[in-house]
Amino acid sequence: MMKKSLLASVLFVAGFALATSVVAGNNLADRHAQNGLECAQCHVEEVPSKAPKMDMCLKCHGDSYEELGKASAGKKPNPHYTHVGDKECAVCHKGHKEPEFFCNDCHKFKVQVP
Repeated sequence: MMKKSLLASVLFVAGFALATSVVAGNNLADRHAQNGLECAQCHVEEVPSKAPKMDMCLKCHGDSYEELGKASAGKKPNPHYTHVGDKECAVCHKGHKEPEFFCNDCHKFKVQVP
């Protein structure tokens, strides 16, 4: 009985890992991995369960939210300079899921979020 439970657990974990990698596609986490980053470089907790906080993102992406806003100044609207202030990066950039443009909760902008 215990062998069956162990086998079932192993198969479940393997199936979940495979399904996650197939569904993940070319999301933000995949793009970071393709650039040679490992999970622990952004996820500082031993078992990652949440998105990294903005300060971790800004270590590589602009050093400050203001600099990030300058870097994306050519986009209309500028997703990093809004009337709602500085939002955590994971509000739009979802890592292991499809990104969501926060502004479109109220507006209908055609902005491609990586």
